[in-house]
Formats: sequence, structure tokens, C-alpha cells
Amino acid sequence: MDKNPNRIRELRLAKGWSQDRLAEEVGCSKMQISGLERGKPKLDLEWMRRLAAPLGVTPADLLPVEDNPRALSEDEWALIQQYRGADARGRDELQRVADVLLLFRAQPDNDGRDAA
Repeated sequence: MDKNPNRIRELRLAKGWSQDRLAEEVGCSKMQISGLERGKPKLDLEWMRRLAAPLGVTPADLLPVEDNPRALSEDEWALIQQYRGADARGRDELQRVADVLLLFRAQPDNDGRDAA
């Protein structure tokens, strides 16, 4: 069995929660949470959906990083949350800043090398 079959424990600890607290939030027993963290039983879609919302993640974020190539870093999540929390004008401004930064990075330096 994998050392870390999923990210439940990591995400639970990041919130500062005990297994009891997560079990309470999910509506199951501490023993079930303990088992899931160890990969017994294997994490299925139903459990992923039940666990994701209390942990503040998407179901796919419960998978080990190597099994989820679209996983986001904390910084990426923070940026997405800022974008989602902005009004229409703020989202437009964020998009324009991102577009300018991407254009700037794509420009070659004076010696012909990429700026990135």
C-alpha cells in the first residue's frame, strides 16, 4: 500500500482539525476517517465528494499530487479566490494585468533570449 494513498490527512492537518472534527463535519466516525487516510477502504467518488467540501477543496484535490496533474498550489488557489471574489471590474483588471505580464515575459531580451 502507498505511504500516502491520498491527501486527506495533509488537508485535514492544514485546517488544524483532528480526525474527530473532520468526522463530525462529514457525518461519519473517526475510525472511518482514520481508515480513509490510510487507504482502507480506498477513496471512492462518494467519499471524495463528502470530504471535499468540509476540507475546502475539490474532490480531485484529495488525490495524491502525482495522480492529479492539474492540482493547484496554495498561491494558485489564493489567486483564483481573489479573482472569484472580485466584482466584474476587478476581474477585468486582473485579466488585463495577467495579459500584460504574459506579453512582457514572451518578449525577448535585447540579446535575443526570452525574458522568462
